[in-house]
Amino acid sequence: MRIQLAGSIAALTLAACSQPAAAPGAAVTFDPNDPSVVAALDSMVSLAREGANDANAEQTIAPLNAESDFTFLTGDVLIAGKEEILKAFRDTYSHIRRQRFAPIARRVRLIAPDVALYVGTGRGTFQDSTGFISDPVGLGNTAVFVRRDGAWRLVHFHQSVAP
Repeated sequence: MRIQLAGSIAALTLAACSQPAAAPGAAVTFDPNDPSVVAALDSMVSLAREGANDANAEQTIAPLNAESDFTFLTGDVLIAGKEEILKAFRDTYSHIRRQRFAPIARRVRLIAPDVALYVGTGRGTFQDSTGFISDPVGLGNTAVFVRRDGAWRLVHFHQSVAP
């Protein structure tokens, strides 16, 4: 019963998000593949990837316009709050000289006029402080962006590592 109730609530929430509020009788539509949104998010993510490849926490997070309470999930680690995430990235990057991450595929999709998903896969290596270069590893990422006051802002990021 609880699972059914949770599923019903989730379905209603998604349904509510998928249709923008409109004046009665007015038709409001949006393009889930809006090229201007795709271009804006591609630019933000590309700049963040450059920061990550340089093992620079601030340059990784700054282009994403992250909310102060955004969340980061990877494996069994969930970190909440921009400052905590920056702290974790700084610690991780203190052991890494450089990364080389190359995107393979990505998909940007608006699920509401001001909510977008950025989903991507890629492959990369890292070089640690001793000069060791890792074997290539696959990564899958999902980022949730919201548009506030005309600016796209990161609210959640999930990363999975694949051998």
